[in-house]
Amino acid sequence: MKKIKILGAALMMMAATTTTTNAADVTRDAHGIIREQPAGIHRLYMRSGGATYASVYFQSVTQDGIATEIVFSEDGTKAYFKNIISHAATDTWVEGNIADGKITVPLGQMVYWFDDGNYGLQLAMVEVKGNISTYTSKNKGNVTFTMQGNDLYLEGTSATPDETIYKGLGLTYTDQYNGEWSYYIDYETVLTYKDVTILTLPDDLETSVYSMEYEQSGHLVNVGFKDNNVYVQGVSENNIPQAWWKGTIGDDGKLVFPLQFAQVYLTYLLYFCGADFEGETTDAGGTTWNYLWTDGSATFDFNREARTFSSEQAVFINNADDHIERGEIFRAPRFRPYTEKAGTPADPSIYAYIDFFDLAGFSIFMPIVPLLDTEGNFMDPSKVSWQIYIDDDEPFTLYPDEYRYLTEEIDEIPYLFTPEQEVPYSRSYIYEKAYGIYVFQTGFNRIGVQSIYRGGGEEHRSNIVYHYFDGDAVNNIVADKPAGTVQHFDLSGRRVTDSHRGLTISRLPDGRVVKRLR
Repeated sequence: MKKIKILGAALMMMAATTTTTNAADVTRDAHGIIREQPAGIHRLYMRSGGATYASVYFQSVTQDGIATEIVFSEDGTKAYFKNIISHAATDTWVEGNIADGKITVPLGQMVYWFDDGNYGLQLAMVEVKGNISTYTSKNKGNVTFTMQGNDLYLEGTSATPDETIYKGLGLTYTDQYNGEWSYYIDYETVLTYKDVTILTLPDDLETSVYSMEYEQSGHLVNVGFKDNNVYVQGVSENNIPQAWWKGTIGDDGKLVFPLQFAQVYLTYLLYFCGADFEGETTDAGGTTWNYLWTDGSATFDFNREARTFSSEQAVFINNADDHIERGEIFRAPRFRPYTEKAGTPADPSIYAYIDFFDLAGFSIFMPIVPLLDTEGNFMDPSKVSWQIYIDDDEPFTLYPDEYRYLTEEIDEIPYLFTPEQEVPYSRSYIYEKAYGIYVFQTGFNRIGVQSIYRGGGEEHRSNIVYHYFDGDAVNNIVADKPAGTVQHFDLSGRRVTDSHRGLTISRLPDGRVVKRLR
């Protein structure tokens, strides 16, 4: 069996020569794939039903919370489904024919092409009979969705997951792997229409650059004011940075941003929302963040004179409109007008140095690089970098043979490290936003970090902050944090809860670091 290639949320589509098929009145590429949205009436649908896929191992899951987009032709004879298979975000469309209250979708339509192997993925019906290696597939004929009011029902599918028996709409490979199952199946699918509207901006809206700051991090956004309304673009830093969120200043001086649909992102509907949060001490002495959903709005204190606003709530980019789904989270954000100024960056600190050298041949160095200068001004993250110092006063050099995503040796790490990462949690990874870096050397007496800021046409450097080793395999942390709390991180530097499974790095109230494998 060929090595399975999984389609993830970050799937990148390869370009191909395009041709036009007049019969379908859509643009298709050389492999017959529809990549561009067809003309017609665009609608969004939420899914329910079952599904299977394989990331590391075979899984039986639900389609709940996943969306699909459908375009209906103006004459009512065609329907085009985007990402028709729930867990395979190919970012492509398939065509169906509408007649007698049904949408008939021909099997065999191509949805993806692997340029590096000269084979593709096609729509097929797959029957699995008691074992994932025992299946039959067909890419001829049709599959049908019945239209009932605002719902669409996939016909002819069923499953008994406990017995590994499935019959569903899925994807199989083509060409030299013709008919081989990709492990993707949807069954008992129901698509329910979701009535959402994307925000429309005023034609004469003028905007300016603001900093959005939160928990020693932040990024730049665009903010516009019109009457008593405030518009913010870029709250979502990673997935939908182009989306806008609208809030209104009330008579009480509070700026309230309501729950608002933001944008479709791959197979998800994303919403801007807010929630209260509080820390809860666990039996193990850690802190778990609890988010308290009310109506999904976020309330900010607004300073009319300075045009700044800040909140004690958490802001979410969320994959639900009635509960928290833990998307992008920004706790207690504040927004300030941004003007680039030259300044000396505030001193960084060292969250942890975790010594795995004897065990695995590397250690993990985790600095904290604030985005404020010594005067409290926000610094553009794209103009911030940091250097490592070990024992002597020369910057530590990173070489391409150890960090395989580097094209040349460097001794300065951009705060926003951007080279393409095929294996994001591999040993050679450099984490963006100064979360951490693997170190493949040992035997030194100290390790330090220095921040560099090149803003306002000048270069300024912080002091070098060192951590001195005492011979202990797990070393103390020198970063400041609120007294009496325990913070937990995974190996990528992301904050996790005390119940996180895997290897967890925890900082105790007395400054010690402990490792735990759950």
